[in-house]
Amino acid sequence: MNTPPIEEYLKTADSKTLDVLFWMLHNRGSNNQVSTTLEHVAKECGVTKVTVNRTFQKLYDKGFLTKIRNGQYQLHKV
Repeated sequence: MNTPPIEEYLKTADSKTLDVLFWMLHNRGSNNQVSTTLEHVAKECGVTKVTVNRTFQKLYDKGFLTKIRNGQYQLHKV
């Protein structure tokens, strides 16, 4: 059975990381783009900006997220 890529990521995530990831999934546009700031995500999720930055870095490293420009991100493989 093939596991979807996002599920592979979720298997390695802690709860704060999941909070950030789920926030992004729930706030993405129809084109899988997210317009936000690290500060906004941190406030919405009740975590620190460092946690959001660390989560984004994990997503970049796994190929799930690309930064288009400041405040604009593209989710992949969703």
